[in-house]
Amino acid sequence: GNTVNRLLTTGLVVAVVALTFAPSIRGADFEWEFEPIDAVEVTNPPIPNVDVQLMVDDDSVEGDFGVGGSLAQQFLWFNRFSPNLSTPIRLNEIWVLFPAGPNMTVGADVQLVVYHDPDGDPSNGADFVASFSETIQSVDGDTFSVYPLANPLEFDQAGDILIGVVNRFVVSGVTTTTRPAAMDNTASQGRSWLAVWTGDPADPPVLPADSIYQTIDGFVAGNWMIRAFGDQLQVPAIPAQTNHGLLVLLSLLALTGVMLIRRST
Repeated sequence: GNTVNRLLTTGLVVAVVALTFAPSIRGADFEWEFEPIDAVEVTNPPIPNVDVQLMVDDDSVEGDFGVGGSLAQQFLWFNRFSPNLSTPIRLNEIWVLFPAGPNMTVGADVQLVVYHDPDGDPSNGADFVASFSETIQSVDGDTFSVYPLANPLEFDQAGDILIGVVNRFVVSGVTTTTRPAAMDNTASQGRSWLAVWTGDPADPPVLPADSIYQTIDGFVAGNWMIRAFGDQLQVPAIPAQTNHGLLVLLSLLALTGVMLIRRST
């Protein structure tokens, strides 16, 4: 009896683990891989003291994610940010944490992509803003790759800002296993998305994706380690008219009226 109970318990645990980490991407036959790691507190470089800080992670990374199983696939992973755009903002830098692991190398090609989503609902797409061809700067799993934007991006319309990464260094169906997306798995904010196309993502990727397009929580609950920083833009104030200024303005209007009357007569 005890032996049978132990076997049943062991079988149940194995089944739960298998269901938790088994590939199950909806809408396509792609596999996916998630590897949990011992939590690492990421403080390099330190968060800059700026007005605009777009982040959904909690400074710790607990896992790595990839699409494609034994043969990797290009895909887009992005975060949805909702800054207060009642005052225009300018984004000056994008940060991405890349994990260590198979086929992760410094200098590998990646593409940063930025969108504006006026209705705050990525499921129906978003407006492309800009893309940047970059390379991985660090793969120690503890240091963000920092990308200053040569042409900072300004936003002055209501809505969300979507910022993501495409692993362009992967030759889909040829490159072997790689897990390029670092994840904070402590407490999901529901703002990290996965986009996979039937082929490689277009350049630039057009949302929504034609195959898999949903929050990462459908696979592994967590937050991508993607951040952006910038500053608020000051809206020029309209100078207030003093009593003296109003008097001068009224005088000029009156003088203009007199001149027009004289010309008409």
